Amino acid sequence: MAHQICLDCGMSLAETIQRCPKCDNDLNAQHDGSTITVDIAHHGERVSEALRKMQYEVDLARKGVSRRIRLVVGSGLIREEIMLALRDLEYRGEIKCFDLEIKNSGAVLISLK
Repeated sequence: MAHQICLDCGMSLAETIQRCPKCDNDLNAQHDGSTITVDIAHHGERVSEALRKMQYEVDLARKGVSRRIRLVVGSGLIREEIMLALRDLEYRGEIKCFDLEIKNSGAVLISLK
């Protein structure tokens, strides 16, 4: 059985628990403030491959304690398709918000928690 740790009180819990029984914190909202960076566009990926990588990384990061993901998407068609997919994820509540990086329009910052 997989475990998670409450970042507030340190209690070890089953991964299926959503609220800490000791301190009543929402475990899905806890984060350590970190940002994960993943390049999904510069290793010869096609659009469909980049979309699969993005979904995998978002799903993986949502289970962890990182606050954000920084996706390096380039400036072409992959970026456009990723932006469309992220709008859908935001609408469905799977991510909090997203935006192009201010000084690098080839990277997208996704807020998870």
